[in-house]
Amino acid sequence: DGAMLDTRLRYGATESRAEALLSQSVPGPKSFSQAAAPFVAEFVGTFALVFTVGCCVLSVGDPSWNAIAIGLALMAMVYATGPVSGGHLNPAVTLSIFACGFFPFIHTVLYIFLQVAGAIVGSLITAGLVPSAEVHMGNGGPGCFDRNGSLSSEITDWQLFGWETVMTFTLISCIYACGVAKPGHGSHTPLAVGLSLLVCAASGGRYTGAALNPAR
Repeated sequence: DGAMLDTRLRYGATESRAEALLSQSVPGPKSFSQAAAPFVAEFVGTFALVFTVGCCVLSVGDPSWNAIAIGLALMAMVYATGPVSGGHLNPAVTLSIFACGFFPFIHTVLYIFLQVAGAIVGSLITAGLVPSAEVHMGNGGPGCFDRNGSLSSEITDWQLFGWETVMTFTLISCIYACGVAKPGHGSHTPLAVGLSLLVCAASGGRYTGAALNPAR
């Protein structure tokens, strides 16, 4: 049920461990900090992820390291925020979990709003800290996707749509297989999710920039 899934997502637990945690828990009123913690975690986690991506896009170093850095950043942020918020960090993930009946509507709206806000702040901080970036630089700026920069100049719009659809489907399928479906993979879920993003970014990033995240 919903409580079981929430416990597994928060604690990276197997089904039997989640049942034990639920049986030991005593429900009580939440403080403001406890209630706000999941939303703050989604904001901070998405901010950190987009900041890393923006720095990689604007980097003058070897671009082959970008996919590794982005995959590791997602893995780290899911490990950090998973016990608090479930580690969505992506409106596509939140919407898919809501559509399958595992997440309440109000939480879905708040998560997506804060994910987008965190992504915007991440891009602004990148523009302020990277010497070659600025807020009004237009195409080629942090978080931007343009055919003269992060996108292949030869790819068509339909090919771009197809790549992003397949890569996002791959990422969310991994999240469901590891973190939602039974029995799941417990504390190994962030590792699997980070590796799936790494593989997608390494294969399709040269064509589309590998967004896989509407917040970006």
